[in-house]
Order: sequence, then structure tokens, then C-alpha cells
Amino acid sequence: MILAMMAVFILLGIGLRSWLLRAFRIRHREWVDAPEPLGLHGDPVWVPGRHGRRLYARYHLPHPGAPVVVMVHGWGANGSHLLFMVPRILEWGLNAVVFDARCHGRSEDDGFASLPRFAEDAEAVLADLRGRGWGDFILLGHSVGAGAALLAASRTPDLRAVISLAAFSHPEPVMDQWLRQRGIPVWPMGWFIKRAVEWFIGHRFDAIAPRTTIARIRVPVLLVHGQEDTVVPPWHGRVLARARPGTRLMGLPGVGHNDPEGFAAHGEAILRWLHAHGGCGGEMHPPESSHAAGTR
Repeated sequence: MILAMMAVFILLGIGLRSWLLRAFRIRHREWVDAPEPLGLHGDPVWVPGRHGRRLYARYHLPHPGAPVVVMVHGWGANGSHLLFMVPRILEWGLNAVVFDARCHGRSEDDGFASLPRFAEDAEAVLADLRGRGWGDFILLGHSVGAGAALLAASRTPDLRAVISLAAFSHPEPVMDQWLRQRGIPVWPMGWFIKRAVEWFIGHRFDAIAPRTTIARIRVPVLLVHGQEDTVVPPWHGRVLARARPGTRLMGLPGVGHNDPEGFAAHGEAILRWLHAHGGCGGEMHPPESSHAAGTR
């Protein structure tokens, strides 16, 4: 009887694992934008990552000695989704790097993707840059990539600042929304699915939640959130700001979640914050064409 029950639980675990792999598999991996039409001519680089997997990156490093903005894309996206930020970053005298996380874009697969693995991939890019002689870094992430940037920043000492675009405060409410959209009851079935996800990725949600990790960051943090974000509603930004007193929260009117054009419209304001608070004042050079109002 006991052996039969154990066999049932094992089969259920295998079935749930297979379902989760299918449910969260990244289906669209093509780059949506090419660098050349944006006037970008960075170097394609293969970065050694965890478990021997290679990460595809584009290094835009035209300013020797200046800080490097390492950008972490969101779930199901890839480095090309953040290319819109690169010309403006370079214009301000900084360097920029975009890369594809494991299982995304042109990077190699590694079974599954998760927020902790996004953070590991960002750390692998930082390590590769250090090996090339670069030392000052700014992490910028979007959505899950923003959560990963906060996690990586909580355990990375040599950063200037962190910029979070549309980070969630905790995985639970995001998972609950995902479950409801698929008609899966949050209780009790959803509870078991969330615990299975924690077991599967090897981390408790509370430990990797941005509201937990942001409190351990010792450099300036800017939280940017679209006021029309329905995927990760703006209240997440307010929770994160309260978790780390003194953190700036920048609300963007009319901007949604997956909204590159909306974020780009406020790129000037984001970079002005970085110039003022990120310890990069000596390295950053606001272009003469920029407007004092902070956007263009």
C-alpha cells in the first residue's frame, strides 16, 4: 500500500514537472529588432554561463573607463527588446550591454528559465566584463529581468546603481493572476502548483522576491513603473519603495508593461536621475540636445 502511494506521488510529480515545463516554455525566440537600423555596431559576444551554457550578448563599449549599463530583459523577451535604450545611453557617455538569458533569444537552453537563473546570467555577464578590464556597472532590468537585477544587486558589491522597470514585488500575486487567466483555482490547486514551482526552481518565493532583495541593496535604486501597467499593476512599485526607504519611484503616465516606446519616451528622465544619484556625474555627459524637462 505504501509503495503504491509512493508510486502515485512520483508519477504525479513527474506529470506536474512535465506540465510546468510546457506551460513556461519560451516559444518565440527571434530578435525583434536589429542593432544596425538604430545605428548600433556593438560586438557580438558569447559569454560563458552556468552549467556550461553560452549566453549571446551585444557589447557596446565605445567609452573607455566609463560605467557599463548591463540590461536584463523580461520573461519571453530577449536582448533586442532593450536595444531602444542603447543609443541614448551611449549618447550620455556610458557603455551598454544587452544579452539573452538562458532559454531566450540566441542563448543556449538549460532545461528551464527562472528569476534566479536570470540573475545568474546577469552575474555571468558582469564576470565576463570584469575579465575584460571593466569595473563600474549599472544594472537595468525589465519585469522578471528587473527582479533579477534586484536579486543580483543584493549580492554584487561593485555597482553604481540599479534601475528597475516594472518589477513585481513578489511572485505570488503574479502567479495567482496567471492561474486565474487559465481557469485554475488559486486554492487549493494553485497553492500546490506554486509550491511545485518553488521546488522546481530550488528557491522559496519569499527569498527571491524583489521586496526582500531590494532591502539588501546598498547603492541607489530607481523604480520605474508605467501607470497603465495591467500585467504588474503600479501598486507593486509602491510596495518595493516602502521596502527600502529613500528609494525613488518614478510613475510614467500612459505607459503599460511591455511598452518599449513608452519607456523610451522617458529615457531622458531616467538618465538624468542616474546622472544625479548614480555616482556617474563625472563620467556622464548630457547631450546638448537634451531638454531640461527630462523627456523628449
